[in-house]
Amino acid sequence: MTITGSDTGFGARVEGLDFCAPLDVETQAALQRALDEFLVLVFPNRDHQPSDGQVEAFCRAFGPLRPSLADRSRIPGHPEINLVGNRTVDGVEASGGSGALHFHSDLHHEPPLIEFIYLDALEVPPHGGDTVWVDLRAAYDELPDGRRAVIDDLVVHYGLRTDLDFDTYFKASAAVLGTRRQSTEVSLVQTNPRTGRRSIWANTGPQSNHAASVVGMDPGESASLLLELFEYCTDARFSFRHSWSPGDACLWHNIQTLHGRDAFDDADARLMRHVNILGITDPHQEP
Repeated sequence: MTITGSDTGFGARVEGLDFCAPLDVETQAALQRALDEFLVLVFPNRDHQPSDGQVEAFCRAFGPLRPSLADRSRIPGHPEINLVGNRTVDGVEASGGSGALHFHSDLHHEPPLIEFIYLDALEVPPHGGDTVWVDLRAAYDELPDGRRAVIDDLVVHYGLRTDLDFDTYFKASAAVLGTRRQSTEVSLVQTNPRTGRRSIWANTGPQSNHAASVVGMDPGESASLLLELFEYCTDARFSFRHSWSPGDACLWHNIQTLHGRDAFDDADARLMRHVNILGITDPHQEP
């Protein structure tokens, strides 16, 4: 297995890993170190597409798995894997559609936090559908010291918006939503416990599927600050892009990055397998 990092230190290619074989301790540790260093790992040109069970086994090496909110997109027999895209396969409705997806992290309103995301490509469109990430560590590092001092101890309250149709777009039924936590408070500045690197977890874009506010701050001031930070963090200078080919896989850090997707023609199929991997509990909740 070879790991080649990008010149910027954000994003890396991993080649020579057999996803159809069990992941040994040494290989898992090397991947974990690379994930903490580069945040996004791309596994291109895989010779064999792993089975659903093999995908689950690979992901479990990095932590417990959490089923998606999108219960109608879960793969039968493998509820921790859900289909993302714009097709229905054997009764499973892929979620996400074909439009552009704004920058976001997954399930940040529901502790314990999703630390890593796995995504692999079953079918991809000939044009569009790229995934783009931004490095929230680099965004934090570039902030002036005085600005960091303003945000270092802030806590953000997140909650799902009540005006969105989760059943239609997100393939999430009311029954499932009723069993899941709808809101939480998390630190605006996150710290990776293995590296000590800090990052701005600004999940607050104008198209977000949740409401957010800084605890104890005037609502207008809070909205202005969170939007300012989101626009700053999603600047192109912090970005890393992957154009998918069938069989590609990516594993990334969900807390120290945001990710988005380019739009593509709905006449073209895009089908991906998606897995949430649990990690740390927010330090605001458990110091």
